[in-house]
Amino acid sequence: MFYKNYFKYIIPSMIAFTLTGIYSIVDGYFIGQTVGDIGLAAVNLAWPVAAVTYAIGTGLGMGGSVVSSLRRGEGDKLNADKAIGVSFSLIITASLVVTMLIYGFAEILITLMGAEGLTKEYAVIYLRTLALGAAAQIGGCGLMPIIRSLGRPVLAMASMVAGCIVNIVLDWYFVMILNWGVRGAGLATILGEAVTAVPFVIFFLLKTNRIPLSYIRFKAKVIKEILKIGVSPFGLSILPSLAILLVNIQALKLGGDIAVAAFAVISYVLSIIQLMIQGISEGAQPLLSFNTGAGNKEIVRKTAKLTFSINIAIGTLGAVLLIIFCEEIAFLYNTGENTTAMLISMMPILASTAPLYGFSRTTADFLYAVNRPYGASLMVYSEGLLLMPALLFILPSFLDLSGVWSAPITTQCILLVIGAFLLTRKNDIKKTHTP
Repeated sequence: MFYKNYFKYIIPSMIAFTLTGIYSIVDGYFIGQTVGDIGLAAVNLAWPVAAVTYAIGTGLGMGGSVVSSLRRGEGDKLNADKAIGVSFSLIITASLVVTMLIYGFAEILITLMGAEGLTKEYAVIYLRTLALGAAAQIGGCGLMPIIRSLGRPVLAMASMVAGCIVNIVLDWYFVMILNWGVRGAGLATILGEAVTAVPFVIFFLLKTNRIPLSYIRFKAKVIKEILKIGVSPFGLSILPSLAILLVNIQALKLGGDIAVAAFAVISYVLSIIQLMIQGISEGAQPLLSFNTGAGNKEIVRKTAKLTFSINIAIGTLGAVLLIIFCEEIAFLYNTGENTTAMLISMMPILASTAPLYGFSRTTADFLYAVNRPYGASLMVYSEGLLLMPALLFILPSFLDLSGVWSAPITTQCILLVIGAFLLTRKNDIKKTHTP
């Protein structure tokens, strides 16, 4: 019974998250075929900024999902529904604010990254196009974990599949047939995300799932609880993009557009493995949170052990496949001769981060799911705000461009030590809330 329930959540979540990587990969594929290396560099420069929308949606949605699941585990359905209502109010507000900020400051943000000429022009166009779909992006990412926690993981997966199919078809039509370039790729992405979000909205409009309007409001105590937990999944979503941004800046300075384009391709394919890992660890969240609220220690331990084993295995297998098929990947993206040579030299180093990421990502997700948000935040923010920035500054001073590629794997090795320390600390599972 345990394994049946476990895989009921894990498999749809893994598929759904893996498909989110298709959005950027499909954009990159069609842009690489039509615009070339400059287009790839532009999309890769813009993507970390656009990823803020996904991170906000994920943070608010996962925060609401964890709080709701904890309350349900304690038998407190009323406060579980109220937590969802407060999440709705935060998601709606964030959608409006983010749209205006990213669209208005797109050119300034791209300029700060050091982009010039056509690369800058294309990056601004792509980013502003994505900004117009911020509501769909935040809504889809925010509602998906909530729906999954309500026992509808298949609906979350099916909606993501539908959005992915629409994105692929429109990418082909807008970029290859109409020749709309990066604007067409961005438009295809936001329309695909809208298709994903619509079923989630319909789900909550149905009478059986409807949250009373009186629950959709700002309630300080619940907001604090949601944000305390949500800050970790927010960081887990945004800080990898910050890492890409920092690597892009250093790569652009030390290796030019060729280095950025090569890193873009590796980022695309490596993101598939990372998203599979993310899907599995976040798919386990409802089970971990519910059983933490209910005080079922053995189920929590069993769920965590299985999740760690699967994710580390996926990371290891993925790294091996990326190294073996490196040349085929370069051919798929139609990279130039110099870009291909750099990609082949970089791949073994960057691909080796995948199994380590399987451990660090699962550790952070486990900690916030069982209501240990401070440990989760330590894992997340020490990586994105301390280790990666510091190593990207220090290592290139000694190793030049090779130091840029060495920073991610060095960071993951340090996180392995931090995560092992946090997991071995005794932390009894107990009820976290008194109705």
